[in-house]
Amino acid sequence: MRDSSGGEEPQCSEIQDLGKRRLLSFFSGVLSLIIAAAVGIPLVGLFLAPVFVKRRVLWLPLGKVSDVPKEQPCKFTYSYIKQDGWFEKTVYGTAYAIHSKSGELTVLSNICTHLGCGVRWDPEKSAFVCPCHNGVYSYDGSVMSGPPPKPLPRFACKVSSGQIEILIEGA
Repeated sequence: MRDSSGGEEPQCSEIQDLGKRRLLSFFSGVLSLIIAAAVGIPLVGLFLAPVFVKRRVLWLPLGKVSDVPKEQPCKFTYSYIKQDGWFEKTVYGTAYAIHSKSGELTVLSNICTHLGCGVRWDPEKSAFVCPCHNGVYSYDGSVMSGPPPKPLPRFACKVSSGQIEILIEGA
């Protein structure tokens, strides 16, 4: 049989095959979307989760302001418990509190900016000295000589009821 356009009419089985193909194509597309969502949503969550996590900040007591002599660094040690998932770890550190000539209180980390060694105050040199690579820092933490690229890190600090407190971020 011919249709009005002069071509042959499709057979009934061809129509059924075309319907089956469309149905299989539709279900394949739906299944692909489900698989993509099952894999993609957790991956997106993995990358975006840190954006929504509140960073924990901790004001940690260091010592009494009255213990810090004028124009002389005073060494304080501190510790706090850091929670990592269900694992608790005690973190220890050292900081130097300094009253400047103007009376301003500054708290410096003792971590060398070159390779992370612990610096110490040398009263004979009137400077902080790094034992690893002979880095020397001045009284205010600025680099005097050696390989350190930057001054000693400073802690944000405040005085509350005569007690020096430093800010630990991400504790």
